[in-house]
Amino acid sequence: MKDLPTYYYLEHFQECLGFIDEACRELLAPEHQEFMHTFATAELSVQCTLVRSLNRKANCIKVSSLAYDEIPDHHRGIQQCHTHDWFTPIPEYAFKNWLVGLTKPELVTLLRYCTCISVTATANKSTIVELALTHLTFISVSEHHIYQQYIYRQVDSVLDYLLFLFFGNIGSRLNQFSMRDLGVMRTRKRAAQAQARFSTRDQALSTYVYAIELARLKEALKHNLQFEPRWQSLAQCPEAQGELAEQHRAEYLWLWGKHCLQAGEEWTRVAQILAASTLPQAQEKAIRLAYQNGDKERVQAQLEAIIDAPDNSYLLAFAEDFLARKYHKKRTSVLTDMLRNSARHLILDEVHKHRVEAASVEYYQAQGIRALRTENELWRSVFGLVFWPILFAPEFAIGTEFDWRPYHVRHNNLYTSATEQVEQMLTQCASRSGLKQHLIRQATMHYGQGSGIFRWHKQLLQRLLLFVDHVDIAALNRVLKMMAQDYSAYSDGFPDLLVLTDKGVHFEEIKAQGDSVRKNQLVTITMLTKAGIKVGITTVEWGIDPMQPYVVVDIETTGGRAAQHKITEIGMVKVVNGKIIEEYETLLNPQCRIPRNITALTGIDDEMVADAPIFAEVADEVAQFTKGCVFVAHNVNFDYGFIKQEFTRIERRFSRAKLCTVREMRKAKPGLKSYSLANLTAAFNIDMTRHHRAMSDAIAANELLTIINDYRLSNKSY
Repeated sequence: MKDLPTYYYLEHFQECLGFIDEACRELLAPEHQEFMHTFATAELSVQCTLVRSLNRKANCIKVSSLAYDEIPDHHRGIQQCHTHDWFTPIPEYAFKNWLVGLTKPELVTLLRYCTCISVTATANKSTIVELALTHLTFISVSEHHIYQQYIYRQVDSVLDYLLFLFFGNIGSRLNQFSMRDLGVMRTRKRAAQAQARFSTRDQALSTYVYAIELARLKEALKHNLQFEPRWQSLAQCPEAQGELAEQHRAEYLWLWGKHCLQAGEEWTRVAQILAASTLPQAQEKAIRLAYQNGDKERVQAQLEAIIDAPDNSYLLAFAEDFLARKYHKKRTSVLTDMLRNSARHLILDEVHKHRVEAASVEYYQAQGIRALRTENELWRSVFGLVFWPILFAPEFAIGTEFDWRPYHVRHNNLYTSATEQVEQMLTQCASRSGLKQHLIRQATMHYGQGSGIFRWHKQLLQRLLLFVDHVDIAALNRVLKMMAQDYSAYSDGFPDLLVLTDKGVHFEEIKAQGDSVRKNQLVTITMLTKAGIKVGITTVEWGIDPMQPYVVVDIETTGGRAAQHKITEIGMVKVVNGKIIEEYETLLNPQCRIPRNITALTGIDDEMVADAPIFAEVADEVAQFTKGCVFVAHNVNFDYGFIKQEFTRIERRFSRAKLCTVREMRKAKPGLKSYSLANLTAAFNIDMTRHHRAMSDAIAANELLTIINDYRLSNKSY
């Protein structure tokens, strides 16, 4: 492992402080300024001691763990950190956290020293921790040498705010620098302009406080913990200063209201908290609560007001639907109507249940219709490339290289902040040729650069240009403008498929049995439809498609583990409507010795495969033969795993729907003593010319597939 530079971690911290000193000095409170000055003038060993302590996630740190080569006298470094009040002895309020972080031998030593409890070192850690939390007290251990070996880092309240100013969030720590240097984390270094994210200290502190409280609340909800809010009433919640603070406050009030509702608090108080949030789902919940508790007249007035002057599409869709069903006696929701009135209906083989969108694409391609999976990728990519010159303009490169998402996307204010530039860009892209030229130019200039909006891949530009060739450009322009006006509302929920026919392009949202249309999908599909983009819901029913092609596979190998062993023979038969329409068989040179026991089993030896092709030479044939087919085998994961591994070795991807004849025969013919291939062929009088040779076994497995499909077709409850 490569040695790190002597002051590697210190230089990272100094990089962070350098940005704050240059760009954020006006955002610092007196305690932050004092720390910055004290740290800058401290001895090098003191700086290194503090920075090394920051690598410890926990605040309770063992003194010996800070003995690093760049700190000649780490005891003096720790002493000076105590002098600056950066370190203290373990305080009583951190006592339980300290106990939980101790090693098992340390806990055993303390229990034996401070109590009369008999505890053995062989007990598990959780039991010992529970005993320690129950029987040890702060006073009883504070004189013990183990307690003296630890210090508490109490400067975090200052450091956390400084890190927040640098990273723009409360979750990032200094290890981000190491991840950047290792190439694990990509950054936007070329775009970094070292500009503060906030214009005033009030904005920065307001955003920071709400981010902290939001994180506390999320943690409590995630782990079902008791939550003690910082503000006991809605009136005590401070006004948010700035757009990011407003976003955090809105989410905090939404989650706080949900928490209060779960805790059984009075509904009027909960409704007030929810209504104070600007999140549409919070306002929806507040209206539903009021309706459930009989306040129907006021709810009707609210719904009508929303419809008359809607703030956002999500709330408008809810208001129209809720008003129609609750007040105008409409029996079904818009979401239900959308599913019931779907224009297209597909019947796909049930083996595709885990891959409905991909199977729908294959269905269309089998009909000679071109279809692509798009979902959010297509629209985000067009949006990102069209507005790239604005989103990543130097004047908007606010923050540091770690700011992955563009400023206007984070603040959801692209159109309001850059109205003229957005309109100019839309005018430039108002023709098919103009849009294509712009997309090509931006993709060529910026390929591979992180955008925080979409991911690059080799086929991306080709797919975008294909889309542009067929879509109504005026309709696309309207969609792009709406995304610029409210990216947070229109950045997801886009349809699954892009379908190209001789009549043009349309989009389809694929819904299998039991699936529902989500609210964000309703909002986005409604927006696309209003803009002039053709969108429909396609429902999928699971059945047995007799024209579904299957490829029944058997392989012979040099051993039983795909990662260590290789394939020596492949046999495959392609089946449609119960009939074999094509066969494929080949020996393979595994480029290693075939063990004697394998030769005894299969009859395949080194001499037989000496002139056979290696897998890489037949990979294209295997991929083409199995394309669009369900991959069938006896113990399918064995055969599939070996073939997938062979493709992985040559850096290619292999993915097919699978069907296992062992598993399916257990359903079709339950109660048999054995489901091995040999025993099943004997039980059902299936001819097998040569067991443990690939083609013979594949043909035999196909006979089992016929039995399985006959059962599936005749058993409606299957």
